[in-house]
Amino acid sequence: MAADFFFQDPTFEIQPLTTVAIFKWQRLGNPEVQYAIAAEEQYLQFHLYMLKNLRHTRAGQLADPPYRRELGLSVRAGAVKAAVLVAASITEAALRAIAETRGYTLNQDLRRRTFGNVIRAWEIAGAPQPEVADVWPQVKAMHAVRNFVHLHAAAEADDAAWVRVLEREDELLQGALRVIDHVAAIEA
Repeated sequence: MAADFFFQDPTFEIQPLTTVAIFKWQRLGNPEVQYAIAAEEQYLQFHLYMLKNLRHTRAGQLADPPYRRELGLSVRAGAVKAAVLVAASITEAALRAIAETRGYTLNQDLRRRTFGNVIRAWEIAGAPQPEVADVWPQVKAMHAVRNFVHLHAAAEADDAAWVRVLEREDELLQGALRVIDHVAAIEA
């Protein structure tokens, strides 16, 4: 089915990269990681704007749309999973940078410093460090959704089904944003 797409609210303000990197992520103390995270956060905010405002109507009827529908079903679930993936990448990078600065136990092989490895570095006997305890359930939820990028495994996971993702959309997205803000405030 062909459709024409448009934004319900066509205006979006992109936060300057330097502002996000220097002010929000300054506690990391690693300018390269700060800017990489800031760029992803800039995109995450735009992605969330698109998710909220993207509408479609019958192809060829954009000037006078007979309907203005949001993204639907599996397409929307894919966009939600993509947003959580970006948020998880931001969280992983920030927690890893702090863990490295603090000398937490991480895999010696830099290629094996996965999100799971970083999460384990922030745990003591299976419990989260006090600084992240308030957002730990959301960190774990992001990790689980992030792993849906492995489609073969996701095909067999009930939580990966688009209907389940949509049922948890607000919880997943708000939780991810809460984690990002929380982690940005941790001193390295």
